[in-house]
Amino acid sequence: MVTTIAVDKDIRDKAAQKAKTDRISVSAVVRILLLDYADGKIQIGTKMREEPKVETIEVDQETQNMMNTIISEWKKTKK
Repeated sequence: MVTTIAVDKDIRDKAAQKAKTDRISVSAVVRILLLDYADGKIQIGTKMREEPKVETIEVDQETQNMMNTIISEWKKTKK
C-alpha cells in the first residue's frame, strides 16, 4: 500500500538535505519515524518554554459567589 503525505516544502527540503547527508532516503526516514511512533519508541508532545502567566480577572460579586459554590461542591466530590 502506498500513502501520500503532504509536507511543507521547506520542511521537506530541510529533511531531504539532512537525509542526503546521512546517506538515507526521505522515505526511509518517514518509515523509521512512523514505525518507532507506532511501537511507542518515540512520543510526540510539547513542552512549555516559559512559565504560565497568571492573570487576575475581576468579576462581580454574583459571579464570584457562583464560582465559590462550584469550588465548594467540587471539593466535596474530591474527598
